[in-house]
Amino acid sequence: MIISRYLLREIVLALIAVTGVLYVIYVSNRFIRLLADAEGGNLPGDVVVQLLALKSLSNLVTLLPLALFFAVLIAFGRLYKDNEMLALAACGVGTGRLLRTVLWAAFGFAGLVAGISLYAGPWAEEQSYRITDALKAGADTRGMAEGRFRELRDGKLVFYVETLSNDGRTMENVFVETQGPQGVRNVLAAERGYYFVDETAGDRYLVLQNGYRYEGQPGDPQFKVIQFKEHGLLVEERAVVSSARKVIAYPTPALLGGKERHEVAELQWRIAMPLATLLLAALAVPLSRTTPRQGRFAKLFVAVLVYVVYMNLLVVSRSWLEQGTVPPYIGMWWVHALLLLLVLVLAVRQMGVKWRFSANGAAHESA
Repeated sequence: MIISRYLLREIVLALIAVTGVLYVIYVSNRFIRLLADAEGGNLPGDVVVQLLALKSLSNLVTLLPLALFFAVLIAFGRLYKDNEMLALAACGVGTGRLLRTVLWAAFGFAGLVAGISLYAGPWAEEQSYRITDALKAGADTRGMAEGRFRELRDGKLVFYVETLSNDGRTMENVFVETQGPQGVRNVLAAERGYYFVDETAGDRYLVLQNGYRYEGQPGDPQFKVIQFKEHGLLVEERAVVSSARKVIAYPTPALLGGKERHEVAELQWRIAMPLATLLLAALAVPLSRTTPRQGRFAKLFVAVLVYVVYMNLLVVSRSWLEQGTVPPYIGMWWVHALLLLLVLVLAVRQMGVKWRFSANGAAHESA
C-alpha cells in the first residue's frame, strides 16, 4: 500500500504539471484567435472569456488522455533513471504490480474524462452555439473596432467609429447608415455617441450628439438634411434563431437512439476518449522502462509517435464510419483492439514470460 501511494503521488505530480502545460498551450492558441475576432469587430470583447472557457472545457476531453499518458511516462522514467525501479523490483514489485496501480488510477481518471466527453463537453458546445446565435440576433455595437466599418442586419445597418473609449460605450466621430422600409438609406454623422438604456421599457439606444441626419437620395426633391444636438437610435433586437447544430453539440441521450452514421460515429468517438485514457495509461507502463544511461525522456519520442498514430487511426476510422465504409459493429473498436494488443505484447514481454513448445505441439509457459 505504501509503495502504491508513492507511485500514485509521483504520477499525480507529473499529471498536474503536464496538464497545466498542455492547457496553457491550448488556451493561448484559442485566446489569440478569439482576440483576432474581437479586434476585427466580429465578436464583442465581453464574451471572449465565456467562449474561451466553454471551448476549453469541451476540448479537455482530448487533452486529459494525453496528459495521463505523458505523466506516467515521465514519473516512471524518473524512477528508472534514479534506480528506484530496480530497488522496487528487488522487493518483488514487478510490471504486474505497476500495471495494476496505474490502472486503478486510470479508471478514476477515465471516469472524469467520460463525464466531460459524454455530458460536459456537449453542454459546453451547446452553450457556445447559444452565445453565437444571440450575437447574430442582436444589433450590439459593442464589438466595433476603431477605424473600421461594421455591418449588421445583413448590411442594413453600418457603423463606423473613429475613436472608442476603453469600455467601448462612448465614441467620437460616429458614422451610421441605416436602410429604411423601402430601401431608402439614411445617413447620420455625429461628433460623439454613447449608449442609453430605458429602464422602463428596457430598450437600448445609441445616442448621437452634435451631428447631421441625411434622409433620402441626394438630388431627390424629398432629400433632407437635419441638424441635431442629440439623436437617439434604437438598437433593435431580433428574435434569437437557433442555428444548425453540429453533431458535437448533440446531447448523449439523443445519440443513443440515433440511426444516422454521423450520430453513431460521434457516440463512438465520445466513448473512445475514456477508453483511450485507460489504454494509453497501460501502454505507458512498459514504454517507460529505460536504463539509467538512457535518461527519463528516452522513450518520449516513441510515445509521441504511438499517440499520433493511434489518434490518427481513430480519426480515420471515424471518417470511414461516417461514410459507411465500415459497419457500426466494427466502427472505431478495431483501433482500440490494436492498441490493447500492443499493450499486452509489451507487458508480457517485459514481465519475462516466454513460451516454448514441446515436441507434441503443446505450449508451456515459463518465466
